[in-house]
Amino acid sequence: MPYTYFGPYGTQFATQAEPAGGNTGLRPLGTVLVLPDGREYRYALAGSAARVAGNLYQSIVPVVEHSETVVDQVRAVGATALSSTLGAVLAAIDIYSEGYVSVNKVDGVGLGYRIRRAIANGQAHAAVASSGIITVNLAPGESNLVALVSTSELTYSRNRFHSTIIHASPPTAMLSGVAPWAATLSQYYYEQVRGLATVLADGTLLAGKAVQASITTDGAVESAKTRIRTSATAAGDVTAFVQLTDQDGTNTTVAVGTIAASTTADITGGVAYNAPLVGICTKVNISTEYAQVDLRFLG
Repeated sequence: MPYTYFGPYGTQFATQAEPAGGNTGLRPLGTVLVLPDGREYRYALAGSAARVAGNLYQSIVPVVEHSETVVDQVRAVGATALSSTLGAVLAAIDIYSEGYVSVNKVDGVGLGYRIRRAIANGQAHAAVASSGIITVNLAPGESNLVALVSTSELTYSRNRFHSTIIHASPPTAMLSGVAPWAATLSQYYYEQVRGLATVLADGTLLAGKAVQASITTDGAVESAKTRIRTSATAAGDVTAFVQLTDQDGTNTTVAVGTIAASTTADITGGVAYNAPLVGICTKVNISTEYAQVDLRFLG
């Protein structure tokens, strides 16, 4: 099946029945749907809650205990399965279907492989108990390129569009897209990632200005904000100030703290957004209602 699918208007609202198995949709996860006007969507599996139209979603939170896991056996060049011992968190059957396994330590380090799509249950991997051994089957055409050793480590990553959840505020994983309609829980559907979309607004948005994932309201966007580090070093106590320019051009001077005479302050940190960017606001509506956003940074 093609990775990019060009469909007519309305395809983004179609019910996506499962042909077989609990982890198998009609298309591979992440398949791109492009409508005639250029809006783009990604094929996704809803998590354990129904979708809310116009809300922003993210991938499931990575499991720390499934990262940096030591291999349980060495694997030769050409191996089509890799395995390691997980930490104290179980892995349900096929949760890493269409995901990735990467080698993060020692021989093979820096290599990553796609995990097989589970057309039938268990084809990606079996269910694994806490602290058990997981064996993942690689996607057809992929095989181990460098022989692993007993101290090699593996990290497992879910597909970004597998069991997506409403975006936490602030986000706790990579954003996946905006729900265009109220798909039911555990249903396959298309999440919008590019083009004009209706999105829940948190606070006052400004037309033509960037918006980010809200850091206070789940599923919403707010005007893009930045965070800074600033201070001063002096012979005596001194109050440090920074001048900030708001979106409308207003300058605000803010005191950021008092520096003691014996303190050397580190101000080498740069300026950064305090949440992932989502797109550009094109039509403003009041806070808690739905604005129009040109999605640009989710694809």
